Amino acid sequence: MSNLRPYSRPVHSRVDLHLPDGHRTSLVGANAGPDSPVAVLLPALGTPAGYYEPFLEALAEHGVSGFSADFPGQGGSRPLASVRNNYGYAVLAEVFVPHLLDAVAERHPARPITLVGHSLGGQVGLLALALTGRKVASVVLIGSGAPYWRAYPNRVGTLAKTQLVTLVAAARGHWPGHRFGFGGRQPRQLMREWSRFARTGRLDPEGTTRRAGRALAELEVPVLAIDLANDALAPRASVDRLLSLVPAADITQRHFDRATRHGQRPVDHFSWARDPTGIVDLVSEWVHSH
Repeated sequence: MSNLRPYSRPVHSRVDLHLPDGHRTSLVGANAGPDSPVAVLLPALGTPAGYYEPFLEALAEHGVSGFSADFPGQGGSRPLASVRNNYGYAVLAEVFVPHLLDAVAERHPARPITLVGHSLGGQVGLLALALTGRKVASVVLIGSGAPYWRAYPNRVGTLAKTQLVTLVAAARGHWPGHRFGFGGRQPRQLMREWSRFARTGRLDPEGTTRRAGRALAELEVPVLAIDLANDALAPRASVDRLLSLVPAADITQRHFDRATRHGQRPVDHFSWARDPTGIVDLVSEWVHSH
């Protein structure tokens, strides 16, 4: 979703980061104390890291230091995706995530880290651990699934829409998601690989140091996968498809359903991050137990 804006309340820390590939981003989050475990959140497609500030602050209140950062070219990160600034899953998994984990570990040494992935962030997080061999205490997936067209009720419509994305991105030099109301401005390679994932059900991007499918199949890590009620973007079948790619992982699945605190609307793919009541209990309990 391209129209999401960062939450207005300030977070407890904001640190500029310079990535090896030339992108600039900021680490945002809330520190729960010197002995607290750490959760590092990877955002959904086109969603700024600041959007998760209520969730990160709630984690800190539950004794977990929570941090996040904009993906390259997203939110406040620069430069933006363009004809010249083009990249795919490999850059996110093998450059961005290791650099982010190093930055957090440098500032909070000797603390166990749980990688939290929302939507695309879950795909990238699993891929990063599989390809790089980085070790974390555990993984939490929230509303994170495979965009495989067979996992959605409207199969034909889903297939058509996901394949249209790569055609538009190829023609424009990038995906102008801010104009279509989906995904924000994205590099054409990432969307080409995402569209192929949607068509084939396999996450096997270009330019990785290892064969992604085999690396994912060998990944051994405790995973808590939370599927959300009213989540049209990552229904249970989509979550199950993503989990099938990591058969060696120790997987725990939970379904989360509740109305928001003010009774305005049920939880869905995005609303949990603004009002993390309930879901923060699931996540913090998991982090502390691992």
